[in-house]
Amino acid sequence: MNSHFTFKIRGLCVANLPNSLLLGAIRRLDVTHFKRKLFRPELIRGSLAACILFYPSLYAAKLKNNPDCQHVYLQVLGSGGPEINDNLASASFLVWINHKATIMFDAGGGSSLNFEKSSANFNDLKAVLFSHFHVDHSAAFPVYIKAGYFTGRNQNLPVFGPSSGGDFPSTEQFVSALFNDNQNSAYPYLSDNYRQQSSTEFLIQAKSISPDNHIWKKQLSPDLSIAAINVIHGPVPALAWRVNYKSCSISFSGDMNGSSGNLQKLAKNTDLLVANNAIPQEASFTARNLHMTPETIGEIAAEANVKKLLLAHFMLRTINNKPETVRLIQKNHKGEIILARDLMTVHLN
Repeated sequence: MNSHFTFKIRGLCVANLPNSLLLGAIRRLDVTHFKRKLFRPELIRGSLAACILFYPSLYAAKLKNNPDCQHVYLQVLGSGGPEINDNLASASFLVWINHKATIMFDAGGGSSLNFEKSSANFNDLKAVLFSHFHVDHSAAFPVYIKAGYFTGRNQNLPVFGPSSGGDFPSTEQFVSALFNDNQNSAYPYLSDNYRQQSSTEFLIQAKSISPDNHIWKKQLSPDLSIAAINVIHGPVPALAWRVNYKSCSISFSGDMNGSSGNLQKLAKNTDLLVANNAIPQEASFTARNLHMTPETIGEIAAEANVKKLLLAHFMLRTINNKPETVRLIQKNHKGEIILARDLMTVHLN
């Protein structure tokens, strides 16, 4: 049987998708999501058999799951960017460990509703990581802080992000501009989360990271650590992040153009890399100064030897171009490629 064919998943037409990707898609989606007029169950089963035939090493690898990763997975709270006509929440992700939402990466607009739909508990968060302070990555942060009053959070919340540069504040300045009642801030009525008062139940512990082309690391618990490195997002101070739990890891590119060579170092051998697909291959010079092209994503994923690649941060200029994006990435990256959608979960095993 030919190991490539054309099929549709949830209205997205994907031409000549390799069966290695189909295997991952079928694992995450119900057969009922396939249009029965186009796909008979025996065709799907036959394709899976072909995948095992043509990719035995892939199948064998799936049988050798890492027990450390059994209860570690990523959930997409927002797979979009700054647009408000794409039907997507802006960039945000949760790292779940042992059935608890442990790390939040970015907090774009609309993500708080999906946080609620995910059944995550704000009290379980060990840290919030910001890639940078563009509005589509940070606008919902005050929503979570106010919500903490109603969830009864009573432990301080570490918040990590970039240092200041150009028009952009440091992480400490960002938090201060939102909640500090000793200056003209946006929400001074929430200052009890900024400085200790009689009404304080938890404090935001903001810290700026300045890696200077070296990987910065912090241990949050004996089994959990975070790491960051600076990346180039035009003139915007920006960080890529990695979350490590025992021998498992999830890495995040954030917004970046790929020219620094730093993401490859941070994401080396990571189980899952979340890469932002904000521009098409033929994007303008200005757009390329801010974001990675599909070919750049593929080159970085291959060099870093990532096991799974999740594409996110879709915009109108890329959202309808996913088959071509996948094809270009596959020139270099031969591993599994997953297309993010809001509330999707991606397991490491």
